[in-house]
Amino acid sequence: MTTKFGILSACKTMGRKLGWGFALLSVAATFFLCNSALAVPFTWTDTVDPNPNRLIRWGSSFSYTHNLTDNFPEPSFVPGQDIITGYSLTLHLYDDRAGWDEFFAPELVYVNLPGIMSDGFYNFSMTNNQFGWSLAGLFSLNTFGTYNVTITSILGDFFFGSSTLTATGNRNTNTASVPEPAAMVLFGTGLVLFGFIGRKFKHS
Repeated sequence: MTTKFGILSACKTMGRKLGWGFALLSVAATFFLCNSALAVPFTWTDTVDPNPNRLIRWGSSFSYTHNLTDNFPEPSFVPGQDIITGYSLTLHLYDDRAGWDEFFAPELVYVNLPGIMSDGFYNFSMTNNQFGWSLAGLFSLNTFGTYNVTITSILGDFFFGSSTLTATGNRNTNTASVPEPAAMVLFGTGLVLFGFIGRKFKHS
């Protein structure tokens, strides 16, 4: 009984001095920082490299998906537990050097990626092309751990050599310490109840 009234008294005192809103924010921030301490910087990579290389003909498309959740033997990305803050896509396409299209039209290839700003055309004068990130791509990676790519030939035939997705962020190294949603709800409910109890004692 003494312990119970001691806790209530402490809650009342903290609520009076700091205000319950600030107190709740302080506890929540501390709880978040404790879990953040378990996160370490990490880089995930996934490569799509067909063998033999895929021929993409004039007017056709080729779609594939990078999946960071199946990265064996390297640690895989776990949506809802790990966080990706940035990424880049490195694409390798090359001319087939054959066919009648070589005589009158250069290859023109459109690369469709999540989000509008990240889309672009492939430059065959370079061995590899690197494409940037978008909010839609970042959302897809953090939510599902996947990234969809579609390559479309507008002019000419060419080969798809490889595609490498490199994502950087923070990996949680202790899954046992990640709070379950139900536990978080109980935690928050308990704080609110302490707030109401403290207010009741203040008015009594």
